[in-house]
Amino acid sequence: MSSLPASLEGAVRFSFGDSPELADRLLALVLAGKKTATCGALRDFEAGEPMPQPGRRDIVLDGAGQEACVIETVLVETMRFDAIPPAFTDKEGEGSYAEWREGHEAYFARNGGFAPDMQIVCETFRLVQVLPAGRPVYDRVATPLFIVTDIESDGPTPLHNSMLSFASVAIAADGGRHGEFEAVLTPRPDRVANETTMAWWATQPEAWNAATQGAEDPAIVMPRFADWVESLPGPKVFVAAPMIFDGLWMDHYLDEYAGTRALSGPFKGRQIFRGGGVCLYTMAGTLRGAPYLDWGMSKLPAEFYGHIAHTHKAIDDARGFANVLVELFKLSSALPPITGSASDFR
Repeated sequence: MSSLPASLEGAVRFSFGDSPELADRLLALVLAGKKTATCGALRDFEAGEPMPQPGRRDIVLDGAGQEACVIETVLVETMRFDAIPPAFTDKEGEGSYAEWREGHEAYFARNGGFAPDMQIVCETFRLVQVLPAGRPVYDRVATPLFIVTDIESDGPTPLHNSMLSFASVAIAADGGRHGEFEAVLTPRPDRVANETTMAWWATQPEAWNAATQGAEDPAIVMPRFADWVESLPGPKVFVAAPMIFDGLWMDHYLDEYAGTRALSGPFKGRQIFRGGGVCLYTMAGTLRGAPYLDWGMSKLPAEFYGHIAHTHKAIDDARGFANVLVELFKLSSALPPITGSASDFR
């Protein structure tokens, strides 16, 4: 029996390609975040195949016909085959333009005939949800993106104070950048600023301006941030320095305004991040081989930050921390893996 929500019970179900082998290969590209587009002959849709529609969510089947993932159509365009640009074929994730063209000419030739001027429906989509049948492949092929985040606030705790601004950098372990997000938030009317924190802000006029100008309602910003995270390829992992401060703020605001969390777990609802996140403070301290009382982000060399100064402007600090994460992954990858008996953790 399907465990899908009621909104997907009548969803279109399909597999990519025209064979189980091709279906599995293309599905793996989708789950790896390398394929965000597909195309089909207009004649097939005119013959009764459901035409993709922006905003509609479809279920992708694997080569065995099992429900593997859910995708959402973002854009649909119809054009001649020989007018399809490389900008689109790159999104298909099936090699160079020449390789894409060769493969698709052969595909259409064996499925009703090929002509350079044939009309093609070009669909861009995003991966929304990985279903149980797709999970083993997803865990094998997906590359995590780390959402390195810095926040600024008018006090030490979201229980009494307000978050003023935050910024995130999406980065892979190899340093590949996948975008940035930054926002300034209006203070919550049910919170008060902390006097000690405000006295410190008085010594940081430039950073204060950056944290307060152009403020927006967090009820608008946090859902927008969650949508941005979900739009990125692969599993996303929240990163902060330290997790107990920046992570606490982001988790509280995401829970309050976007119905999600900065971590995943055995609870219902929208989950935009994978696992418990990364505390950059802890990671840096342990990989430096330093005793706990010598931990601290300021103890790291400037080269780890890419010589980006810690200005207390959220975007500057997030960029610096993103560079630190990549340097720490270099240290981590040089360590021998830990092996042993099966864990007793349950």
